[in-house]
Amino acid sequence: MKKLIILSLLTAIALLGRGFLAPAHAQTPPNDLKPTFISPTPGLYVNGWPAFTVSYPKEWEEWPHVPFSYFTAGPPRPDLPADYFLPSLNISLLTHPAPLEDWAKNLIPLLLGVYADVKILSDKPSQLKDGTLAREVEVEFVVKNGPAANRFMLVTKKDATWVVISLRSGKGRPGEDLKKIAYSLTFQPDREKPVQVPPDIRAFLDMWCADVVSRDVKAIMEHFSDRFLFSGDNKTYWEQYYQNDPQSQIQQGVISYEPTVTFFEPRGDKAYLAGFFLTRVKGDANAFKWPMTFQQIINEHGEWKWFGNQK
Repeated sequence: MKKLIILSLLTAIALLGRGFLAPAHAQTPPNDLKPTFISPTPGLYVNGWPAFTVSYPKEWEEWPHVPFSYFTAGPPRPDLPADYFLPSLNISLLTHPAPLEDWAKNLIPLLLGVYADVKILSDKPSQLKDGTLAREVEVEFVVKNGPAANRFMLVTKKDATWVVISLRSGKGRPGEDLKKIAYSLTFQPDREKPVQVPPDIRAFLDMWCADVVSRDVKAIMEHFSDRFLFSGDNKTYWEQYYQNDPQSQIQQGVISYEPTVTFFEPRGDKAYLAGFFLTRVKGDANAFKWPMTFQQIINEHGEWKWFGNQK
């Protein structure tokens, strides 16, 4: 999914900034947590699937979504033309089978097309508190019409899903206080058990999967609300993606796409979904889990439609 990878990488790198406080720590039992998208908790990001949390300073606030970013936060922002000197946290997810150790190798060519004087300052293996394998990458580059910038990234994988935690200090190379935010990443498999959804929503998911496998773009787009927005990208953008990108699900030759919901909460005419699609593609005997990217659905005239991550 080349386009998704490129945009996710650039998003993870292009955001971030300013001084630091110690990250907050979750007090809520893991099984009682609700995803940040529907139940924000100061100082704690809660992802739906894969189920994980990241702690950050309680004084920070969520910033507006940018393309393919699941979450961005930093200090309250003054009216500045750019956020170069603000610290920030960005969380991105993307799906790709590449091995963990190839992260920096894939990153550099993308940066060279956007920034100047790109340097990998460090690239080394690491692990999370629970022993999950990870990768630390620190990058230095010059922003066009802006200052030199450093980015610290902690990258790990859940099945075929990359979890990318990106931070910047805004004041030189990232310190240990910043890295503690990244290493607060905690997977919570107990929140990944399947849950039941109402029959009409299950029917919506089954039909969505059938249309993805059919590769019928017109039928696929019938599942999107005309008001759909995902990190600023509307229905037209996603129609072009399905039609033209050789790395989209349908262009990859998906032959099986089966939904599993791990979190469900109705909210009036809308509902929040977290989970994955068990995916098989042509020429690959292995199945992998593709996150339910769009997160939210809306009931319009008796039919459920994807609504995106807009509030």
